[in-house]
Amino acid sequence: MPFSRKKPDIQVGLSGTALKYIAMTAMLADHIGAVLLERIVYYRGNLEQVAMLMTSQWGDTLYWLYRMLRSVGRIAFPIYCFLLVEGFLHTRDWRRYWLRMAAFALISEIPFRLAVWNTWAGGSSNVYVELAAGLLVLRGLKQSEGLTEPFRVAGMAAVIGGGCLVSVLLKADYGIDGILILSLFYLLRENRLVQVLSGGILSFLESWNMCYGAGILSAIPLLFYNGRRGQARWKYAFYWFYPLHLMVLFFIRLYIIGIPLG
Repeated sequence: MPFSRKKPDIQVGLSGTALKYIAMTAMLADHIGAVLLERIVYYRGNLEQVAMLMTSQWGDTLYWLYRMLRSVGRIAFPIYCFLLVEGFLHTRDWRRYWLRMAAFALISEIPFRLAVWNTWAGGSSNVYVELAAGLLVLRGLKQSEGLTEPFRVAGMAAVIGGGCLVSVLLKADYGIDGILILSLFYLLRENRLVQVLSGGILSFLESWNMCYGAGILSAIPLLFYNGRRGQARWKYAFYWFYPLHLMVLFFIRLYIIGIPLG
């Protein structure tokens, strides 16, 4: 009898893990631009090495590289919002999921403020604050689905409005826009094309002032999502990457480039 072996299934499209890697790469590019290049380009101190760099032929190059990296980074947050909705829909314990987000919001706050705002206090809160608040909004929307009309619509509107208010009070990084993007991804989940394009349009509007709407590019990888979780050997590596890479970039700026706090 001839030897036979079943061919492995070929998974077309991008898994959830693949989307995480895309978002992580885009986020790293964004933070290199914000934490390093932006501080160099707009530095007004008396560091000789920075002054020489910006008055040389590399000055314009660094500026355009900074703008390009920030634009690439606009695709990260919508992807993370999409993955949060997917995680909420498939988690067995949403409370444990929320506690994880809240814990990393606390862990990431100081690295975020040092790296992005170059101070111990002030500025917006880190992205985990937005995601933790958004997770509560998703829970509220799910609970509202069990209500009868018109209480269902009123309940959802109240939940989204409350989430927007919380994001403002907590100075969440993406504020009201982030809550709206999350809510839209959840409410339109039954139609992937409409869900992704609608989220892309909101991301376009959110990123218009900074990067001419580059956030809409997040729709491209999301349209290729195949609905599979994918293999992730280091589950918590995705969570730890955020605070750790911020601290690394901050130390590079502080000790290698020499730009001080404040």
